[in-house]
Amino acid sequence: MTTEWAVVAAAEQFTLDTRNTGELTFTVSNPGAAPDTVVFDVAPGEGSQRSWFTVTEPQRVVPGQGSVSFLVRLTVPPGTAPRRYDMTGFAYSANTAPEESSRSSGRVTYEVRAVAPPRRTPWPWIAAAAALVLVVGAAVVWLLARDGEPAPGEPRVVTVEAESLVAGAVLGPPMGSSVAVEVQPNCCGVTWSGDAQLFFQGRAIGDQVSVTVEIPADGTWRFAAVRTTSFDYANTVFTIDGAQVGGAFLGFTPEVRKTDWVDVGTVALTRGPHRVTLVVVGKTQGTDRYFAGVDAIRFTEVPAPADAR
Repeated sequence: MTTEWAVVAAAEQFTLDTRNTGELTFTVSNPGAAPDTVVFDVAPGEGSQRSWFTVTEPQRVVPGQGSVSFLVRLTVPPGTAPRRYDMTGFAYSANTAPEESSRSSGRVTYEVRAVAPPRRTPWPWIAAAAALVLVVGAAVVWLLARDGEPAPGEPRVVTVEAESLVAGAVLGPPMGSSVAVEVQPNCCGVTWSGDAQLFFQGRAIGDQVSVTVEIPADGTWRFAAVRTTSFDYANTVFTIDGAQVGGAFLGFTPEVRKTDWVDVGTVALTRGPHRVTLVVVGKTQGTDRYFAGVDAIRFTEVPAPADAR
């Protein structure tokens, strides 16, 4: 009997960095009762090449009623024409021809940007420019200190207790009343910062919770989070404004634990509100719970390169 695989991308687009590289997670589910071995691959769209994509561990056994996640890395070669491209992920049973059991995800896009060569400063002007930087820098230090902003060399940091965002959280897509998000106080031998965490109680792949975070300035920001793991916690990814940032976080441990700061990824953001979404993409253990916990989130400003200022 042919397995009717289900393939779902964690987001509708790759988020590419300044080098036109990025990652995205695809989840493959086995709705049947019997285990089967799945092969996952990528179908590049017009103008792109299969060699741009790397799939981590592309062949795996999927238990009946279970799922696995595949991390796809995209590296666009230099010189590629800047425009929007697309791809799809597809899965098929290892013991059949691809055309007999293949199932595809929806179309996933990515925007390739032109990569400008670094600008060079003519050497005779370096000393003069350095002197000017010292003078202007001194003035900026005084102004920023007066206004309570970080001094030059000190990046802006936005740290938020995740449980403080629960009141404005949005669950999606449409789902039953058994899915919930709440503020969970310290428990199970774990003490969270602020003595609480955001506790998301998902029930299936695709369940998600979104919160809104205010970013103080345009720029590139490094996103990190303090997470919780447990015996009934799912594998999840973060998206920001609908685009995945970083790879899948594996939520399973035999007992409840709190991580240190986990670096998720880097993303370009404008000043103002942004939607941060936690999406369930799979699980490691046999349970009908797809829970997740977030203690705190942090955005750290990434200074622009000297030749871009």
